[in-house]
Amino acid sequence: MSRFRSTKLASVMFFIIITGFLSFQAGGAQKTGPAALRNDIDRLCGQVEANAVVWCALLSSTAFAPSQELSPRAQPPSFGAQSPVPAVHAHDDGLALTPPMGWYPWNIFGEEPQNEKLIKEIVDALVSSGLKDAGYAFVGPDEGICFYRQADGRLTTNLERYPSGLRGLGDYIHKKGLKYALYTDAGARTCSTAMPGTKDHEFEDMRQFAEWRADYIKIDWCNTEGQDIIKTYTTLHDAQHAAGRPVVHSLCSWGEGYPWRWAAAVGHLWRTTADICGPGQADWSRATKMGWANEKLAAFAGPGHWNDPDMMIAGMPGMNETQDRSFFSLWCMMAAPLIAGNDLRSMSEATIKTLTNLEAIGIDQDPLGIQGKIFWTDGTISLWAGKPLFDGSQAVLIFNQGRYEAKKQIEWPEIGLDAVASCYARNLWTHKTSGPLTGGVTVSVAPDDVAMFRISTKDDFPLPPIIVADSYLVSLRATDKAPQKLTGAITITNKGTTELPVWKMGEGLPAWLSVAVTKNGKSQTFTNIVSTAGLKKGLYHAVVRADNTEPVSGKPMSALYYDVDLEVTRDVSGKSR
Repeated sequence: MSRFRSTKLASVMFFIIITGFLSFQAGGAQKTGPAALRNDIDRLCGQVEANAVVWCALLSSTAFAPSQELSPRAQPPSFGAQSPVPAVHAHDDGLALTPPMGWYPWNIFGEEPQNEKLIKEIVDALVSSGLKDAGYAFVGPDEGICFYRQADGRLTTNLERYPSGLRGLGDYIHKKGLKYALYTDAGARTCSTAMPGTKDHEFEDMRQFAEWRADYIKIDWCNTEGQDIIKTYTTLHDAQHAAGRPVVHSLCSWGEGYPWRWAAAVGHLWRTTADICGPGQADWSRATKMGWANEKLAAFAGPGHWNDPDMMIAGMPGMNETQDRSFFSLWCMMAAPLIAGNDLRSMSEATIKTLTNLEAIGIDQDPLGIQGKIFWTDGTISLWAGKPLFDGSQAVLIFNQGRYEAKKQIEWPEIGLDAVASCYARNLWTHKTSGPLTGGVTVSVAPDDVAMFRISTKDDFPLPPIIVADSYLVSLRATDKAPQKLTGAITITNKGTTELPVWKMGEGLPAWLSVAVTKNGKSQTFTNIVSTAGLKKGLYHAVVRADNTEPVSGKPMSALYYDVDLEVTRDVSGKSR
């Protein structure tokens, strides 16, 4: 939720210089090829100040979006051309090993309508519409004037907008089997200046977010004059770690500071572009440019560290059904976070069908976590590939940005297969399989539309794990002075194809709590057993962690966390365990 920020003089000067450079080079583009021109832009972008990076992304995306002047099919890059990431925060906490899925309000509502009533209505709609069962989990206010700073420096809830308190809202979300998302800013104030930022209060604020039981925090980069971006976000990471609660950190600097180069060590995802739209109205043309800019950064993405080209606009005013489908497909191919930005309370059946397409979501949530890339452009047509999947298949996509229907062939050698290989092609939107095919597959694609496939040597296309919980909060209350055994359970269900191994419990549970896991097909129940012997009157809390492995690829899955609250109303006799 960055604002469309005023451009600094350095950005304007860089824009003028680079525009002149593009004009100078344009005449030779057909001789040297767009790749050489793109490399030159990348070289210049690497030399300018950070406040010009968004211009780089937009210029690159504009310069290399399909046009009639672009040279036709180029040779595909090799699979697995991933740049090394020096350190990955998720290796410690196990969070976001697949791209986060959820909903945030800024794209459709902006700041002012946000309040507790709205967020709860969205939570209920997310559950009833089927989005929860498709894997969408993170939800909460995005700015929304939800807290103030007290005289003692602590944050406190804006009770006029959130009368249950931000902790109360979090409990409501957790009991629905969803995860709690909140928003802040790394500067002195948030982008609208309506709320305090974390500057000089990093540790206090992260403790408060932990007390509110946040699971995901989006951290903007407004009002940060004079701050070092790496040091600031590193301090926030350290503060969150000190607070003791595992939290997905979404860094939102819109590409400033080149976060893809360093942010994997301190966060789980980072914005690569400016805002995708203003509140309430989608911009299809702008969104496609964002996608092309984000595509360039494929080598920096992977499990626990994701490129974020901003929240989704599917289902918003300004988009039609075809554009929704294409947008969603591109975000899935890029392993982008799937954070819905539309009004979930008034979705059409077509929008629900798009956002809950498990076959497309499976591409995004693939445990290998490889971001797809553009393999070739031919006029206004582009082939996106380079995305091998957990079962040995691969995802490919043809995108038509022209005004007329186009017929194209995806040739097996272009995507790393032998020309004589016998393969099956699964259309992820018609849900039909063709094959066996040799040489390739031919498709017709309407304007603004996509053809999205999984290609495999087997006529079998399993879905990766998609985890859904009935609750993320167990609340128990002990009222007897004699020792008691109290139990509370949550159930975790895999909406993917394969049964999972039994979840393994993490270490560090308090002495009063034990957890037993039982398996029933694709569901597993976590029975939480509390022994009150020897406990004093008071409130007790534990964060429970469990880990699992996707059995086909052997890749680790995102760690599962949930909260256990225990209220003891009087001192209990006996000895604690």
